[in-house]
Amino acid sequence: MFNKIIQRLHAQPIRIKVLVFGLIMSTLPLLLISSYYYYHVKMDLKERILDKQELMLDNLSGEIELEFNQMFQRVQMFAALTEQDKEKGVFYELLQQNESIEEAVITNEKGYVEQRVSRYRLNIPDENEQWFSEEMWSAFQLKERIYGKVEFNQFGQPVMKLAIPYMENGKRKAVGATIQLQKIIGKISSLRQDHFSYLYLLDRNGKVIAHQDNSKLHQNKLVDDNRDVLGVRTEIKDLGWTMVMEQSKSTAYAPINEMVRNGLMVVAIVTLIVSIISIYAGFYFTAPIVLLDKGMKNLKAGCQAAPIKLNRDDEFGKLSQSFNEMSEKLQEKTQRLKQEKEQLNVIVNGIGAGLALVTKDYKVTWMNPVLENWFNNEEVELPCYTLIGGTSQPCENCPITCPGLTGSADMIMRMKNKQNVERLFRHRVFPLNHAIEGEGEYLVMIEDITEQKEMEEKIIQTDKLSALGLMASGFAHEVNNPLATINVYAEDLIDRLEQNDKDLDEVEMAYYLSKIKENTERCKRITGNLLNFSRKSNWTLSQINIKETIQSSIGLVEHLLKKKGIIFLASIEEELPILIGDSLKLMQVLVNLINNAIDAVENEGKINISAKKDKDSVMFSVSDNGCGIPKKALPRLFDPFYTTKPVGKGTGLGLSVCYGIVEEFGGSIHVESNEGSGTTVQVSIPAEKRVREEKPYNLSEKES
Repeated sequence: MFNKIIQRLHAQPIRIKVLVFGLIMSTLPLLLISSYYYYHVKMDLKERILDKQELMLDNLSGEIELEFNQMFQRVQMFAALTEQDKEKGVFYELLQQNESIEEAVITNEKGYVEQRVSRYRLNIPDENEQWFSEEMWSAFQLKERIYGKVEFNQFGQPVMKLAIPYMENGKRKAVGATIQLQKIIGKISSLRQDHFSYLYLLDRNGKVIAHQDNSKLHQNKLVDDNRDVLGVRTEIKDLGWTMVMEQSKSTAYAPINEMVRNGLMVVAIVTLIVSIISIYAGFYFTAPIVLLDKGMKNLKAGCQAAPIKLNRDDEFGKLSQSFNEMSEKLQEKTQRLKQEKEQLNVIVNGIGAGLALVTKDYKVTWMNPVLENWFNNEEVELPCYTLIGGTSQPCENCPITCPGLTGSADMIMRMKNKQNVERLFRHRVFPLNHAIEGEGEYLVMIEDITEQKEMEEKIIQTDKLSALGLMASGFAHEVNNPLATINVYAEDLIDRLEQNDKDLDEVEMAYYLSKIKENTERCKRITGNLLNFSRKSNWTLSQINIKETIQSSIGLVEHLLKKKGIIFLASIEEELPILIGDSLKLMQVLVNLINNAIDAVENEGKINISAKKDKDSVMFSVSDNGCGIPKKALPRLFDPFYTTKPVGKGTGLGLSVCYGIVEEFGGSIHVESNEGSGTTVQVSIPAEKRVREEKPYNLSEKES
């Protein structure tokens, strides 16, 4: 119930809350203070009433006990006199001195009356008249003071028997007296504290023997703890009587109840005044809050919020001014955000690349229209490694599978689209640092690079053809020398055969043929290197023979080295790590670097080429002592079509192609040069690493 009230209060407007708060804070303290004061005053009043009643009962019970003690003393004196004087004059004297004594008797050892003096009966006792009740007779055997029950005489007056034993001739006899209780009852009836309290006396059996209200006399069990009264009781132990004084709580608490009524009236008046003040304060203080709430709702609904105008210099005025400024900035940023969202949608949808958000559980949660067009609707529910990679297991070296990886996963793969045309795609995965869990923690980007790769291959091939054009004269000279040697040996052998030269034996014949074969193989090797270098080929993976690749590269430029008289030194370490990749691409890099070194050195210059192990990589180095490269040209060396060579000597594609090929290997290329003192180019390629592996994937097969 309390929780429902709190919930309903929370749902109320702030004006109602302010009003309720004002009422509670004004009335609750008053009620609490009044309750506290009422409780303590009530307890104090109760304590005072009970103390006063208890004091009166103690005094009255003391008087009753004193009177009975005096009565016993007289009876005891009478018993002493009786032992000496058996005359009835003693009896009459006792009755004369004590008006409360109605009768005096002497009993024998069996409790029979021997002598009697009575105010209302004959003084002659009956034969074997038993004066004691059974209860008194039992007490007579043990006690020195014997009390009887409260009885009523022939006049309806309450009386009570008392007895004191004495010894005569070794026999236990008793002196008894019948006492009228009218005097005691009258004392109780006449004693009144006020008009609302009453006093009564109960005997040992709970019967009322004295009461200020005569209608209550002789009733049983008048005392009830459950009655709504304040009262005290005291015991008169020897008599076994109980004296009770009571007062109704309604009359006892009447003064403080009147005070409570007056206090409630004051609280009501205070509550009314505070309610009026709270209503005014509620409207005064909550009006700005209501306006702010209305403005916030307009902002939340996307509507333009009107400025809040408050001619106040307090905190509410400052708050409204801040709200107006915030609203203006928020609307401005909202408009800018809409513009940026529109721009982002145009970019995402028009970028030409497929984009997808993937969770850490490999679930695709969003794709841009470009990527949606590549797949069917039922395929979107597949995990990313099946949808994109075409595998049943998560991809290796992927940030999703291996969160510890730095950077983005980068892989080239081949796929056949719905038209069964093979395309080349670049697949990358980027982890998102501020993504909402479950909505996509990774961005997958798939880019169609078929045309780009074709253009790169054309550029590489163009670079090869350009290099072949520059080396054409050297190739011709290299081939002409062995062909001339073959021609000389062949003509000489034909002439000697036609002349039937007797000196031409088998040994000399074999010598001629071996020379012809040797030079033929030399031509074959030169043309083979030329064909391998000029051949257009796709990227192929195989184990590279580093030494053979370097020797083949040197063979292609050997004539140019001899022609310019360049000293060429090659240094290749033994037991180099295994390289995995395309040997022809590596040879193209080395040929380009050697050609650049040849162009840079003067006649009789010096070029060094080396290959050595560098941690987990193979380091290729080509250095020369040529003219060097200007410092301002170093940042642009790998830009396409940029060259420092004279017109007609270079295309500007060499180093750019080298950079692309080395990147395909997963390696790096670094140039150090000092103008006038030479250049060193270092190429580092990781060992045993399959770089940029192209993965075939047939979309049409998956669709079928």
